[in-house]
Amino acid sequence: MPKIIKFDLPIDGIRAKNIDELREHFTLEILPYFHNGLLAKWLAVRKLTTELSALQAIAASTDPAIFKDLCAVFGVEADDVVIALMFNDPTPKLGLTVAEVVKQTESADKVIHLAALLPIQAGTLKLFTERTLVVDAVDLDGTDLILQSADGTLIFKSCRIAKAINARYLAFGDGTVLDIRTSLQWMRCALGQTWDGKNCTGAASKYNWNAAHEAVAALNHDGGYAGYCDWWLPSLDELKTLVYCSSGQPKTWNDTGEPCEGECNRPMIDSTAFPDTPSSWFWSGSPHAGNSYGAWFVNFFSGNANYNFRDYGGPVRLVRGGQ
Repeated sequence: MPKIIKFDLPIDGIRAKNIDELREHFTLEILPYFHNGLLAKWLAVRKLTTELSALQAIAASTDPAIFKDLCAVFGVEADDVVIALMFNDPTPKLGLTVAEVVKQTESADKVIHLAALLPIQAGTLKLFTERTLVVDAVDLDGTDLILQSADGTLIFKSCRIAKAINARYLAFGDGTVLDIRTSLQWMRCALGQTWDGKNCTGAASKYNWNAAHEAVAALNHDGGYAGYCDWWLPSLDELKTLVYCSSGQPKTWNDTGEPCEGECNRPMIDSTAFPDTPSSWFWSGSPHAGNSYGAWFVNFFSGNANYNFRDYGGPVRLVRGGQ
């Protein structure tokens, strides 16, 4: 059998000698080599039988589908959003390989403000995944978004869309808000109320302290809320962070270490973030250390904290870790 000459594969301005070089410079240039059989020969002369068998098994008929299968064959990370973008606008002006796009998915901050990314800088192609995208004046639905201009492209994949409330909370469309200061995610409504997209309707249920814990466990067991099953009854310190005085400069337990003073609107909570909150006390999950029959609460009429007997009935608002 005649010997086949080992040759390099020209791609992305280099001549790929091995799999690693091919992965690093993986571009749409790979498609003609697949169609004309050169890619199969390149694998064959290197005795890369696993990749060759996978290549020969590709049955897709369209170039985007074939390219996605090729990414899988060679272990190149690329999802449908990236591939669609490359085929819609594969021009050299973006100048990035699939590998380079994937490298730009990392971000130091989980929360991204859309205003800080605009206008899109020339030559920019960035993919943000599983981030919180904060928008101000526009309504955006869904978790996948492509913003494209003449200068560049921003891709948001599996990102949560949020709106800022009073520079403190990020509101999602699922009836929850994220507190930027504490990184805690809160239900906007008390248990028993229903979020209708703008307000909390219905009356807040009242529980004794033990029943409140049981209600949380039942909710998590039965599917949770807003897609999460790790809600808990907030500790006293966590619940204190929601106290808000609306007169003049807002004062909170976090800022001063003291309850609010002076004239304040009731309830003493941010009513934009937490609409239709009862002007009453709410149970915390903290037991009273000196009284085995007592547990702590926060009063959103006065802004004070105190404790009650555990068999008293009061409303509850649940929380989870937001980051």
